[in-house]
Amino acid sequence: MHCRLHTFVAVLSCALVWPIMAPAHHGAAGLFDLGQTVELIGTVKRWSFVNPHPILVLEVSNEDGVTGDWDIYFGPSAAAILRTRGYAPDTFVFGETVTVVGHPARAEGVRGVDVFGREASITRPDGSRVP
Repeated sequence: MHCRLHTFVAVLSCALVWPIMAPAHHGAAGLFDLGQTVELIGTVKRWSFVNPHPILVLEVSNEDGVTGDWDIYFGPSAAAILRTRGYAPDTFVFGETVTVVGHPARAEGVRGVDVFGREASITRPDGSRVP
Protein backbone atom coordinates (compact mmCIF):
# COMPACT_ATOMS: atom_id res chain seq x y z
CA MET A 1 0.00 0.00 0.00
CA HIS A 2 2.84 2.36 0.89
CA CYS A 3 4.46 1.83 -2.53
CA ARG A 4 1.19 2.61 -4.34
CA LEU A 5 0.90 5.92 -2.51
CA HIS A 6 4.41 6.96 -3.54
CA THR A 7 3.72 5.99 -7.15
CA PHE A 8 0.45 7.92 -7.14
CA VAL A 9 2.12 11.04 -5.71
CA ALA A 10 4.97 10.82 -8.26
CA VAL A 11 2.59 10.45 -11.22
CA LEU A 12 0.34 13.24 -9.95
CA SER A 13 3.33 15.54 -9.46
CA CYS A 14 4.54 14.93 -13.00
CA ALA A 15 1.06 15.50 -14.40
CA LEU A 16 0.79 18.83 -12.60
CA VAL A 17 4.33 20.09 -13.27
CA TRP A 18 4.78 19.04 -16.92
CA PRO A 19 2.24 21.52 -18.39
CA ILE A 20 4.04 24.33 -16.56
CA MET A 21 7.57 23.32 -17.53
CA ALA A 22 6.99 22.44 -21.20
CA PRO A 23 5.99 25.99 -22.26
CA ALA A 24 8.89 27.39 -20.26
CA HIS A 25 11.28 25.42 -22.46
CA HIS A 26 9.39 25.84 -25.72
CA GLY A 27 7.47 29.07 -25.23
CA ALA A 28 8.13 31.50 -28.07
CA ALA A 29 6.55 34.50 -26.34
CA GLY A 30 9.51 35.00 -24.06
CA LEU A 31 12.08 34.77 -26.85
CA PHE A 32 10.28 36.31 -29.82
CA ASP A 33 8.04 39.35 -30.22
CA LEU A 34 4.80 37.74 -31.36
CA GLY A 35 3.27 41.19 -31.89
CA GLN A 36 5.67 42.06 -34.72
CA THR A 37 6.78 40.49 -37.96
CA VAL A 38 9.89 41.11 -40.01
CA GLU A 39 10.79 40.15 -43.56
CA LEU A 40 14.24 38.88 -44.48
CA ILE A 41 15.62 37.99 -47.88
CA GLY A 42 18.72 35.85 -47.67
CA THR A 43 20.66 32.92 -48.98
CA VAL A 44 20.71 29.55 -47.28
CA LYS A 45 23.98 29.09 -45.45
CA ARG A 46 23.00 26.02 -43.44
CA TRP A 47 20.06 23.63 -43.23
CA SER A 48 20.28 20.81 -40.72
CA PHE A 49 17.18 18.65 -40.51
CA VAL A 50 17.95 17.26 -37.05
CA ASN A 51 16.31 16.71 -33.68
CA PRO A 52 15.51 18.22 -31.29
CA HIS A 53 15.08 21.26 -33.56
CA PRO A 54 15.99 21.72 -37.23
CA ILE A 55 18.35 24.61 -37.97
CA LEU A 56 18.12 27.07 -40.86
CA VAL A 57 20.75 29.81 -41.11
CA LEU A 58 20.45 32.57 -43.72
CA GLU A 59 23.04 35.07 -44.81
CA VAL A 60 21.24 38.41 -45.06
CA SER A 61 22.50 41.80 -46.29
CA ASN A 62 21.25 44.93 -44.53
CA GLU A 63 20.56 48.32 -46.14
CA ASP A 64 24.27 49.20 -45.96
CA GLY A 65 25.32 46.00 -47.73
CA VAL A 66 26.75 44.46 -44.58
CA THR A 67 25.97 40.74 -44.33
CA GLY A 68 25.18 38.76 -41.23
CA ASP A 69 23.81 35.36 -40.31
CA TRP A 70 20.22 35.01 -39.14
CA ASP A 71 18.90 31.94 -37.32
CA ILE A 72 15.45 30.79 -38.38
CA TYR A 73 13.51 28.94 -35.66
CA PHE A 74 10.62 26.60 -36.28
CA GLY A 75 9.04 27.01 -32.87
CA PRO A 76 8.82 23.86 -30.79
CA SER A 77 8.76 21.66 -33.87
CA ALA A 78 11.07 18.69 -33.98
CA ALA A 79 12.17 17.19 -37.29
CA ALA A 80 9.47 14.52 -37.01
CA ILE A 81 6.76 17.18 -36.70
CA LEU A 82 8.18 19.25 -39.57
CA ARG A 83 8.33 16.12 -41.73
CA THR A 84 4.54 15.77 -41.38
CA ARG A 85 4.27 19.37 -42.62
CA GLY A 86 6.33 18.63 -45.73
CA TYR A 87 9.86 19.53 -44.66
CA ALA A 88 12.74 17.17 -45.47
CA PRO A 89 16.54 17.06 -45.39
CA ASP A 90 16.56 18.46 -48.94
CA THR A 91 13.95 21.22 -48.43
CA PHE A 92 16.60 23.94 -48.60
CA VAL A 93 19.71 23.98 -50.77
CA PHE A 94 22.91 25.78 -49.85
CA GLY A 95 23.05 29.11 -51.70
CA GLU A 96 19.37 29.34 -52.66
CA THR A 97 17.52 32.58 -51.93
CA VAL A 98 14.43 32.58 -49.73
CA THR A 99 12.20 35.21 -48.16
CA VAL A 100 11.29 34.69 -44.51
CA VAL A 101 8.47 36.45 -42.68
CA GLY A 102 8.35 35.78 -38.96
CA HIS A 103 8.58 37.07 -35.44
CA PRO A 104 11.87 38.77 -34.47
CA ALA A 105 13.89 37.86 -31.40
CA ARG A 106 13.25 40.06 -28.39
CA ALA A 107 16.87 40.17 -27.22
CA GLU A 108 18.92 43.14 -28.40
CA GLY A 109 21.48 42.15 -31.02
CA VAL A 110 20.11 38.64 -31.59
CA ARG A 111 19.50 37.85 -35.25
CA GLY A 112 16.72 35.34 -34.93
CA VAL A 113 13.27 34.92 -36.44
CA ASP A 114 10.59 32.42 -35.43
CA VAL A 115 8.50 31.09 -38.32
CA PHE A 116 6.04 29.13 -36.21
CA GLY A 117 2.55 30.56 -36.56
CA ARG A 118 0.02 31.84 -39.05
CA GLU A 119 1.71 35.15 -39.83
CA ALA A 120 4.98 33.41 -40.67
CA SER A 121 6.09 32.09 -44.04
CA ILE A 122 9.07 31.06 -46.10
CA THR A 123 8.87 31.59 -49.85
CA ARG A 124 11.10 31.06 -52.87
CA PRO A 125 11.76 33.75 -55.50
CA ASP A 126 8.98 32.35 -57.72
CA GLY A 127 6.50 32.95 -54.85
CA SER A 128 6.02 29.30 -53.93
CA ARG A 129 5.73 28.61 -50.22
CA VAL A 130 8.09 26.33 -48.38
CA PRO A 131 7.27 23.53 -47.84
